[in-house]
Amino acid sequence: MTAFVTSLGGKLAERWLQALLLPGMVFVGAVAVAGRLGHGRWSDVDMLAATVDQLGESAARRGNGAVALLAVAVVTGAVAAAALAQGLGQTVTYAWTATWGPVGRPFVRRRRRRWWRVVTRYEQALIEKALILRGVRPADPPPEVPDTAALAAARDRISMVEPRLPTWMGDRMHAVDERVRIAYDLDLASVWPRLWLTVPDEVRGALARAQAEFAAAGRLAGWGGLYLLLGLRWWPAAVVGAGVWAVGWWRGRMSMGNLAQLVEATVDLHASALAGALGHPVDGRFTPDDGEVVTRILRKGT
Repeated sequence: MTAFVTSLGGKLAERWLQALLLPGMVFVGAVAVAGRLGHGRWSDVDMLAATVDQLGESAARRGNGAVALLAVAVVTGAVAAAALAQGLGQTVTYAWTATWGPVGRPFVRRRRRRWWRVVTRYEQALIEKALILRGVRPADPPPEVPDTAALAAARDRISMVEPRLPTWMGDRMHAVDERVRIAYDLDLASVWPRLWLTVPDEVRGALARAQAEFAAAGRLAGWGGLYLLLGLRWWPAAVVGAGVWAVGWWRGRMSMGNLAQLVEATVDLHASALAGALGHPVDGRFTPDDGEVVTRILRKGT
């Protein structure tokens, strides 16, 4: 047990060092560079080198105490920056999946218009394809069969269901709720906490990793936001911040897509086990009738 706890503590310390402290120290260094150079002398490497030499000589003259104090200041600043980035990351992940209130309504309307345009084209292409394949519309030369798969993919890139939220990430998880309701008549909000307790450990592990990846993407975007703010003093930091934010956003999309697929797959594969645990054994395929019973049990008549 002692060896296990020691190993676990070492892994946690290593992850904390990699995920928070090292990026924080890099940011503290960027703050120092920005404070010294500013916009006017943003690329003055000679001035920066001279400043570092002066700092080293000053610390050497004052002894080990000054060096230790400087190290403590750097580490403290790095920890503070990491905590701020983590807080910003939580705000970012919330914004990626929130409704945004009245502010989000124009975005939702715009996304709905785009979605319905693609859905209309997709449905028309399905009809055209069916008529061609049945030979109802013979022609010379034969008409080209519409690429319905490409249109379906274009629709899903906007949203898998009619958009309800201003962002793709929010609608991606909303689509899981909607698809589960349509396929099984299950209320995912009521089902999920109980389903989580019934699935095997490897399933919970995969879901937890996907959730951690999404949180890490938000934290990366939070670092991007800090560098964007620093760009007010030193413009190269804004370039770095924009790039970091873009990477964080892209990773957020990827991790949200993965998380949504895992949640839906968990419902598909383990809904019957949950029904059995609630005293409603399922013989064969889980149907909407079974889902209605499970939802009624979990809602407790409300």
